[in-house]
Amino acid sequence: MSLSVVIPVYNDAEGLTRLLRQIEELALFDAVLVCDDASDPPCRPADLGFDDAAGRISYLRSEHRRGAGHARNMGLDAVTTDHVLFFDSDDIFLPPLVALCDALAQEPEAFDFCLFRHVDSRERAKGVPGPMPFDQQLWERCGPHMIAPRRLEPAEQVTLAEIAAYPWNKIYRTAFLRETGITCTEIPVHNDIELHWASFLLAERVLVSAALCCEHIVSEGGDRLTNQRSAARLEVFTALDALHAYLPRAPMADAFLVPMVRFYVRLFVWIEENLDLLHHAAFRRRAAAFLLRVHDRESMTLIANRDPLLARDIVYHIREGRL
Repeated sequence: MSLSVVIPVYNDAEGLTRLLRQIEELALFDAVLVCDDASDPPCRPADLGFDDAAGRISYLRSEHRRGAGHARNMGLDAVTTDHVLFFDSDDIFLPPLVALCDALAQEPEAFDFCLFRHVDSRERAKGVPGPMPFDQQLWERCGPHMIAPRRLEPAEQVTLAEIAAYPWNKIYRTAFLRETGITCTEIPVHNDIELHWASFLLAERVLVSAALCCEHIVSEGGDRLTNQRSAARLEVFTALDALHAYLPRAPMADAFLVPMVRFYVRLFVWIEENLDLLHHAAFRRRAAAFLLRVHDRESMTLIANRDPLLARDIVYHIREGRL
């Protein structure tokens, strides 16, 4: 299995250095694409002490800051291997990734992507190394101890789509992303929603492993998505509009509709909790307009029949945004 890693980076020479050293030790990747989102100074691997005699490291750079979504798309365009893994510069790989890649190399059939578990640094600090509690509950429903990769059943695929929309917990078949046209949304934050959900919607063969293959590091302060409180969050509706455009192409569109809506209604609540108060009214207006735009009588009837409480929440958000 030939595998590339695409690393978006912005002003994180320290994290990138740590990650590139780890990549050297793992010896898993045929190609490393560092995608610099106009860092100042540039985060060029050669300047960080990496002598790439084997020619495995490529350095791509945007002249202007355009966000991690654009950086990942830039990297994807340059990938020449059969498979690709997107990874953030300030996260770290864990040893089980090696065994997972070895197992995937033995897979007799092509897979569109393989999903794996991760450790969230906030949970590790509590002594519970694993994902956040809601994600772990979803894993529990699909067999949390299955380390060897196996194929997801359709119902499990729908269930696990609701985990947090991360770009770095999946190994993708490059041709799957290119044939379906799946990309990241090029917005400042929430740019991985499209990649995550569209992958679940359109994939025909998904593998899964409960192996803990990386650690997502969330620090207090900084400019991570978790810490952003600005109006940039309002651009989430660009990603959600893009996501709804994939839905008619999904083989199991009816099965995915309610989980997908449940995801973004929860997201609306989370965004308000992490948004400066002065942006609340504008966010509520945008949420109401989005819900009215993407839900007709037919979809609302389906949602109300399957999840009446979710239908109530949709009505609530529409009313709040129109007050």
